[in-house]
Amino acid sequence: MKKVYFLTSIIFLAIHSFVFAQNQPKVHGRIQYDVEAMKRTSDTAWMVGSEFRRVHLSFGGQLADNLRYKVEVNFAYGKIGFRDVYIKYLSRWGIFGIGAIAEPTGIAMATSSKYIPLAERPMLTSLQNFRWGAGLHYANYSLLSRHLGIQAALTGNGKNGEGFLDKHLERGLNFSARLFGYIPFVIADHRYGLHLGLNGASRPVADLHFRPENHLGEKYAYVFPGAKRRLVWGGETALLLRGFSLRGEYKTQNMPATGQSDFNVSGMYVTAGVLLTGEKYRMKHGGFTRIVPQYPVSDEGWGAWEILVRFSQMKVNDAVKAVNPQMPEGINTYSLGLNWYPEARVRLMYNFTLTRDGLSQGPLQAHIFRVQVDF
Repeated sequence: MKKVYFLTSIIFLAIHSFVFAQNQPKVHGRIQYDVEAMKRTSDTAWMVGSEFRRVHLSFGGQLADNLRYKVEVNFAYGKIGFRDVYIKYLSRWGIFGIGAIAEPTGIAMATSSKYIPLAERPMLTSLQNFRWGAGLHYANYSLLSRHLGIQAALTGNGKNGEGFLDKHLERGLNFSARLFGYIPFVIADHRYGLHLGLNGASRPVADLHFRPENHLGEKYAYVFPGAKRRLVWGGETALLLRGFSLRGEYKTQNMPATGQSDFNVSGMYVTAGVLLTGEKYRMKHGGFTRIVPQYPVSDEGWGAWEILVRFSQMKVNDAVKAVNPQMPEGINTYSLGLNWYPEARVRLMYNFTLTRDGLSQGPLQAHIFRVQVDF
């Protein structure tokens, strides 16, 4: 482990020294520390745990007016995992990227973990291998006077903890694409917005593992024997009414199988949020952005307060259930969240989640507390 940390430090210093000679780099980071308590109704004791959910460090900048770079890694769990590691070329035809960049698959994945409304993303995001994919990326956010955006990516299947190394490209690549639009409108002199989008992906078959929107609990695990390919389609929408937001997505993943019915997994969620202290919700490039308190604590204010509710669901068809009899056919998670932003880059979070999956142990309830800072 010491060798890994030493090597990483040398790489950071070497790249930093090179870039510093060209242009002043920007250094960023985030820390998210969680405490969770959860139990099934049949349990007599709570399972309580804590973790550094994310410890990110990144730096990036410009090598030229139209050439940008970024290197970001996560140090949580005492391991190193790549996140954004890319070079981007900005042209009048759009942004071309090479490296590891977040794949274009919907609102939840387009929103940074610094700005996601609840501690964990909804379950349907598990239909994507990982938020980042290494390969070729394209984006254009300037269509129709910046009201229309398009993204596409062709990526491999390497793991982020192994530098996205993929020695078997013959197994197939991931292709994902997303088209979305933002429609502003005015009511009673107030500006509001409506986001609409479609996304799709084609991926090699992989087992499905996910948690019910907590990070320390056990995973659900599904297999798809004989499946040939994963085809994913989704729709997304968000309504922004100043200090009120309503966002939701639906995805369906179909997997044709040899000699049997197709496997199908679908997911959806709806999230409603209210900012109680006068701030406004905003979106950029198809994802939600930072909430900045009008009255931060440093100015003797009370910060920004936000309450949220979410309903999230995952379902499998009879073909999936037949080969995974021990797993539930449907999973529903209900979440309640309270966020306090004493400063723009500080957030304290509380989530309560209740998951019903029809298993004999009864519903799973969880309390999640997070302290988050970014710089």
